[in-house]
Amino acid sequence: MKTNNKKGAAYSAIAPFYEKFSVDCDYEKWSQSICNKVLKYAPKITGVDLGCGSGYFTRALKRVGADVCGVDKSAEMLNQAKNNSAKENLQIQFLIGDIKTFKPLKKVGFITVINDGYNYLDQSELPKAFLRASENLVKGGTLIFDVSSEYKLKTIIGNNLFAEDYDDVTYLWFNTLKDESVDMDLTFFVLKGDKYERFDESQTQYVHTLEKIKEGLCNAGFEIAEIYDENGEYPHPKSLKINFVAIKK
Repeated sequence: MKTNNKKGAAYSAIAPFYEKFSVDCDYEKWSQSICNKVLKYAPKITGVDLGCGSGYFTRALKRVGADVCGVDKSAEMLNQAKNNSAKENLQIQFLIGDIKTFKPLKKVGFITVINDGYNYLDQSELPKAFLRASENLVKGGTLIFDVSSEYKLKTIIGNNLFAEDYDDVTYLWFNTLKDESVDMDLTFFVLKGDKYERFDESQTQYVHTLEKIKEGLCNAGFEIAEIYDENGEYPHPKSLKINFVAIKK
């Protein structure tokens, strides 16, 4: 079989397979937890799912009655999100936008940034993104997000190689640890007809410590309602994922 090589923007090649690659995540349980947080804390269930990707969490929020739109900077991921929503007969608006600068037409009751969205912002950008989120929320509005922990990025992801192989796609994921970030180079081999096409993408994720996140939220006018790791416990030095629920004062 022949192989063609293409260089794409981040998340362009992965879009049709994103939810397949995430089988190690219990998306159903995770999305239900996010929905429960929104229903518990948000003063109104009108909101924005920033960095929505293929729209899994946007769809889950819509199914529990939220008036939610999805926002992502990847056109390919948004196309996949629209297709996935159409299959479920869910009427959801998906918009091109950046989590650093997006502004809805009116203030909303909640904002979600799920599955490492804030890890793609560097240490100077994150506090500004918290301020932007605060500006877009009504008083008492809820910001719900997670980050991959410092331990995960530096110890598990950084300077490691990962790979997965399926009948229709194979990917290789090479990671290079820097001081406070990880450069990620991904190669996909996608079966199209009788040949494989090669796609290459590059991404960078940044380390954000618990204390810096708490400081940034406080400075942006948030009160932290919940902090917990992937096991629902208060984060410890080897926690992999840190989740936050923050309320605008």
